[in-house]
Amino acid sequence: MNLPVRYTLPKSCGWGRIVNIGSSGALFTIGQPVNPGQPVELCIGWPVLLHEKVHLNLIAAGLIVRSEGGRAAVRFERCCFRTARSDFRRQSQSADLRGGATLHA
Repeated sequence: MNLPVRYTLPKSCGWGRIVNIGSSGALFTIGQPVNPGQPVELCIGWPVLLHEKVHLNLIAAGLIVRSEGGRAAVRFERCCFRTARSDFRRQSQSADLRGGATLHA
């Protein structure tokens, strides 16, 4: 997988890439250290269009279960699909997502 993801932590946010994803969680790149048990919300640019024309994001919230080497794993507690805003698509294309860019709140 190579999907763009915007992650939001309690005191910061940033951009990364989904490494792999399943129904109960995901592994993503992150540009800062995180600890197990820390809450996170992911906004994932979904690769399939709704009705072949509407971009979607998967919004997933959960807890970090492990992290190392610029990657973090999250176990989902809740997920839903939402239509994607055009600014998300623009930012996800322009952000340096290789190692996870971090923005502090």
